[in-house]
Amino acid sequence: MRKDDYIEDFENYLKFERNLSQYTQEAYCQDINDFFSFVEEKLPQEEYIPSEADKDLVRTWLSNEMDRGMKPRSVQRKLSSLKAFYKYLQKKKVIKNNPVRFLKGPKADRPLPAFLSQKEMQELLGQEYDHNDFLQVRDHLMMEMLYQTGIRRSECAGLMDKNVDEAGAKIKVLGKRKKERIIPIGQKIIHFIKEYREIRKKTIANPTAFFVSLEGKELEPVEVYNIVRNKLEPFKHLVRKGPHVLRHSFATAMLDDGADLMAVKELLGHQSLDTTVIYTHNTFEQLKKMYNAHPRAQKKHIMDVRIKALHFDANDALKQFIEKKIAKLEKMSEEIMSAEVVLKVVKPETNNNKNAAIKLLGKKKELFAEKTSDSFEEAIDVCVDALKKQIEKNKDK
Repeated sequence: MRKDDYIEDFENYLKFERNLSQYTQEAYCQDINDFFSFVEEKLPQEEYIPSEADKDLVRTWLSNEMDRGMKPRSVQRKLSSLKAFYKYLQKKKVIKNNPVRFLKGPKADRPLPAFLSQKEMQELLGQEYDHNDFLQVRDHLMMEMLYQTGIRRSECAGLMDKNVDEAGAKIKVLGKRKKERIIPIGQKIIHFIKEYREIRKKTIANPTAFFVSLEGKELEPVEVYNIVRNKLEPFKHLVRKGPHVLRHSFATAMLDDGADLMAVKELLGHQSLDTTVIYTHNTFEQLKKMYNAHPRAQKKHIMDVRIKALHFDANDALKQFIEKKIAKLEKMSEEIMSAEVVLKVVKPETNNNKNAAIKLLGKKKELFAEKTSDSFEEAIDVCVDALKKQIEKNKDK
């Protein structure tokens, strides 16, 4: 089989079996093409045939990319492409075992998501617009929709008119890997939806898509991007100014207001909780700034939080998530002096194996909660909810 045949078959696999986006298909295939080119240059006298013995070859290629100055995140993406490629070869019975299945790439620093504060979002969405201008009405609603629901730009562009339900106060979007999810909407955005549909009816007859151009055509994701970018231009501190800023702002606002991490994960359509956890960096930093700015924050006692992870190293994201949750408990009672958190993995062979235990040490008594779940974040969430109830119960006595 020639290189082009491998890549063509692999692209069909990504498209029809994996249901990956066009962008992801192209990126993965380009990575595989680059890998083949590297191997052909390294082994010019031989016809390269992928095999189970390619682990060192892949490692050499990735190392070469790092030496050329490629960022760790990009190298990780290339490794993901190769893992998918060898998985495809294994599925097609070209090879029996995937040689790169357990290969790990370089550790990449994960940048904090760019977002606007709730005050900045109020300033942005509070700007006046011409209620008789179709484009201005549409663009304002688009900004409200992206911020109040956290949908992606592709989901916004592909939103069907029939899936925007005013009466049921919900929208249905088609996310990554063709997964549908339903997102609730509030009365404020329903008002803007009615305004938009009314002016759209005068301009365009019975469109299938929800957001459309003046010609009645469904918007492309790049058009959504350009609209949002223009709206965000005044905010010079933003490194990025695309629709994802509004998605990040939505998630950060939800967590700032005490939303459950798992609920935010479902609303955003994340496959892994690890993707949602990154927003806790923002909320923890915001919490520290708000708390330290308060006049009553200048207190003599600073609560001691001790986190102990048994037989593994807890990463900074998890520690900050825990500290943020404990800080909220501290605000509920001046009696709390310190907190002890113990994390451990029980029964590694099972999925439900992350155990968290929290002990709050007070001036007069101790409070305790323990939970085992699929993730440490979820276990912590449940423990904190239990401790909140204990604190409230003690207040009532």
